[in-house]
Amino acid sequence: MAENLVSVQFGGFHYARRQFEARNTLQGKPADLSYTQLYLSGAFAGLANSYLAGPIEHVRIRLQTQPHGAGRLYNGPIDCMRKLVGQGGGVGGLYRGQVVTLAREAMAYGTWFLTFEYLMRLHTQRTSTPRSSIPAPLIALYGGIAGEALWLSSYPFDVVKSKMQSDGFGAGMR
Repeated sequence: MAENLVSVQFGGFHYARRQFEARNTLQGKPADLSYTQLYLSGAFAGLANSYLAGPIEHVRIRLQTQPHGAGRLYNGPIDCMRKLVGQGGGVGGLYRGQVVTLAREAMAYGTWFLTFEYLMRLHTQRTSTPRSSIPAPLIALYGGIAGEALWLSSYPFDVVKSKMQSDGFGAGMR
């Protein structure tokens, strides 16, 4: 399932990137994206991704935080989904915490794509070499650094989201 989420992320990023490139060209500017446009393209990728990631993470959090043994609440992911829909007033039960998920994903992927592209541009400027000649280990390093930036920027949102998704349902739990 993770590969599907990554496909949505990169598909969303490249869709937004192409829209900005077309806009830049129409305005007589270079097609290359500004850092703001890179961030916004990444944020769009995160928003697109959140509609899949939100319910998947909610189910994961419920399964991870349930009691073990006889007090177990769910018999697996499908049972968990059924109960979340039943207790949460429909499909909205699966999407509990979605507003925070939207904020987290936009911040996270805006930061990831901005950081990665910044590092790639910096490398090409410092070495006066084309992007295509950057060695794979350096690309992986830049991706890892961007990943750290992603979590540093989005961790507070993630804590709030996880707390919201692990709380019980009902009027007394809001």
